[in-house]
Amino acid sequence: MYLKNLSIFLLILTICFSSCLSVEEPNIIIPNFVENPEASELFDTSNFGIYKGVFVGSSGIIIINLNNNTTISATLKIDGVNYIFSTNESITENQQTEIIFTNNGNSFVFNVSSTGTNPEITNLNIQGHPNAETILVKETSDMLTKVFEGTYNGTDNDDAGVFNAIVSGSEMHVLAFSTMYTVFYTANGSVNNENITGITSTGTNFTGIIENDKMNGSWNNSQSNENGNWNAERSY
Repeated sequence: MYLKNLSIFLLILTICFSSCLSVEEPNIIIPNFVENPEASELFDTSNFGIYKGVFVGSSGIIIINLNNNTTISATLKIDGVNYIFSTNESITENQQTEIIFTNNGNSFVFNVSSTGTNPEITNLNIQGHPNAETILVKETSDMLTKVFEGTYNGTDNDDAGVFNAIVSGSEMHVLAFSTMYTVFYTANGSVNNENITGITSTGTNFTGIIENDKMNGSWNNSQSNENGNWNAERSY
């Protein structure tokens, strides 16, 4: 009888201990980002390959695959929702490319030069996200391209909005949207070790630090005498 009661007691103790652990243990999700370029060396200077970008009109990212691995596809992730696009069109290597991608009632046109320069999305039609904008860059086999999503705000004014960025080596490209002024901004910057510097299309300067998969900093516009902060985290 003693052994039986002891066994029952130990079983109850084990269940309680396991249950307590499951309640106390935090639910930590570690993003599984690629850390090497996905682009094939064969297509570094052609229209084929991998293109990565950001979406603003809400917030999201874009990944386009033009025959990098014998498939043509596009993925937009907007506010955490994946939109998988496809096409029935064919393309030719080393030729100026214009291709229509569709997803049910959503669609866009992707344009790129024969050498992979000047990638651009036009005629963007995403249900529930009118008047959105995008920017993209071509990834190469020797340069990993990362995309970030974030926000910015003013410290002495009410300006705030979306601050999304692409980092490719030492170059940084930003697409932002002001919810106060309802306008888009683009910006070019540079990344030197962990230090970020750049300027927007309206003359606003920004600086910051990039560390692992996060970056943050400050911005200021001497003409309007406005300033504030910005931050972003890697999405892909």
